[in-house]
Amino acid sequence: MMRSRGFTLLEFAVCMSLCAVLVCGLLLHLAEYQRESQRVAAQGLVSAMRTAMAVRAAQLQGAGDQAGLSTLHQENPFRWLGRLPANYQGEYYRPRAGLVKDGHWYFDPSDRTVNFVPYRDTFSSEIPKLLKFKVELSREPDPTSTGERREAERGITLTQMTGKPASTDH
Repeated sequence: MMRSRGFTLLEFAVCMSLCAVLVCGLLLHLAEYQRESQRVAAQGLVSAMRTAMAVRAAQLQGAGDQAGLSTLHQENPFRWLGRLPANYQGEYYRPRAGLVKDGHWYFDPSDRTVNFVPYRDTFSSEIPKLLKFKVELSREPDPTSTGERREAERGITLTQMTGKPASTDH
């Protein structure tokens, strides 16, 4: 009759090495999925803001409110949304590092930008430290004006200032 033995130290070391390799591969894939889900969520919110901006601009234009249309680019775009996202932290004038939590949005009234602080992981340097968007009013010479030079609003856009492109919609 043969006695059963436990693992030898070498067999145990080989099993642990194999498990470590598998766990590292899993962590790398999880970090990739987190980056992708973060990008998709940011893209969705930016698209919602662009849609809300277009609706607000159409309302002002329909009401003939040129003054309101001219100042639309100075507003906080989060106010155009039906409800604030759960990860919106508020308005901060040039917040110091660490004040806004990772994975949260804020509006900076000092430069009128919408900012997103992504989650950072230790496996990748691909994630930018900040995604920054700004509502911009574009103007062009008004062909209907007579005499003095006047400009007419051509449109309003939510443009990405830093980081990778989040969306090209709207």
